[in-house]
Amino acid sequence: MRPIHDMLTAASGRRSFHMPGHKGRNPYAPVDVYALDTTETPLSDDLYAPERGIDAAQRLYARAAGAVRTLMLTNGSTSGIHVMVQLYCREGDTVLLPRNAHLSAVNGCIMGGVKARWMPVSMTVDGLCYMKESDVLAAMDAHPEAKAVFLARPDYYGCCLPLERIVEAAHARGMRVIVDEAHGAHFPWAGGVKSAGACGADAWVQSVHKTLPGLTGSAVLHLADGADHARALRLLRREQTSSPSFVQLMSIDDARAYMEERGAAQLATIADAADEVRRMLPSLGYADAHAMWCDTGLQFDRTRLVIDAPQGGAALAEALQERGVDAEMHDLRRVVFILSAMDAPEDALSLLSILKEISPQRANIPALPMLTAIPEQAMELRQAAMAECVNVPLADCAGRIAAAPAGLYPPGVPLVCPGEVITAEVADRLMNAKNQERFGVEGDTLLCVNA
Repeated sequence: MRPIHDMLTAASGRRSFHMPGHKGRNPYAPVDVYALDTTETPLSDDLYAPERGIDAAQRLYARAAGAVRTLMLTNGSTSGIHVMVQLYCREGDTVLLPRNAHLSAVNGCIMGGVKARWMPVSMTVDGLCYMKESDVLAAMDAHPEAKAVFLARPDYYGCCLPLERIVEAAHARGMRVIVDEAHGAHFPWAGGVKSAGACGADAWVQSVHKTLPGLTGSAVLHLADGADHARALRLLRREQTSSPSFVQLMSIDDARAYMEERGAAQLATIADAADEVRRMLPSLGYADAHAMWCDTGLQFDRTRLVIDAPQGGAALAEALQERGVDAEMHDLRRVVFILSAMDAPEDALSLLSILKEISPQRANIPALPMLTAIPEQAMELRQAAMAECVNVPLADCAGRIAAAPAGLYPPGVPLVCPGEVITAEVADRLMNAKNQERFGVEGDTLLCVNA
């Protein structure tokens, strides 16, 4: 029996608008990965002391991405985010984190003993959570001791916070800017929205497997200053396996090569096709979510298609799935499609004929409750996460100190983070939500500091 092989075979061959960005297609001729899989040998290389193929590939990628140095990652963007946080913040230092930062940023702080000071997120009336430039600037003024500002852009919806003024303000204060650009690996070849590096960021991470034809788990960490390379490499050895996948490394290099050879042109045609889909949506009873958010001050990735569905996101995603189409994700109102250079324009345009088959009958979609205020911080992240902990019933956890992040999805923003005092409102929201709508909750309990 080969249950995983059978599972993957059954899941393949469908129309994919989700990760990975290769969409099941090899950008070059098919290869036998078992024949190429190897480790450090006299004829290969060493990821942590590269001299041959890996060194050349990293330099080529850095040139393509506008970085001074690039480090290849085989543990995904998570390992790069851990490195970035600890690259500029030593134990006891402070980093400014957006409240909707990926969990890996929180874990990077915990592992490095870095203090997190949270920046609040705003929410539109239809539930989009996003950072405002003014809130980032205010956080810098409130915490001049911060060594770095951490930002995430684009988000799952392709929304991008403009960075230039933030970077200028941070550097004027002696702060570094680090960016989780996991969903923007295609930016160096996309035109339109600039990459974090082009905006002046000091370090930025991109997931090659999300929007480029890299194997799952492949990513890159870019540095704007070569002087940061030695420490970043030391940190990376601590964060990643000592046996990295050379096949993954090959896929990172192949993704870069493909984009330079013909992927950029292909990506432009895909973006044009996505624009055509957006233009036709109203005639089919749907709407382009990006157009609904144009007053937020955000910029939008043209290759990320976000459809506002009158029948609700879950209903549209299910109807598409029944027709052999797999979207990246859905929320209460929307369905999100990832397009990459491995898609053909007709792949995107086929959505129009499929949407014609699906009735956009309007449903009663509940409004998301407004975000709660960030709770009082009683302990630092690492102190709370490493403390002796106990699972406390949700009905009894008000007033306790959280030892793990917890919240609701959507919108995916933590209601409480490690070290914060759990309020009665937070406990009530978690208790009254369905299990599939909650994260960080274990059964009907929440992990709390045992005090």
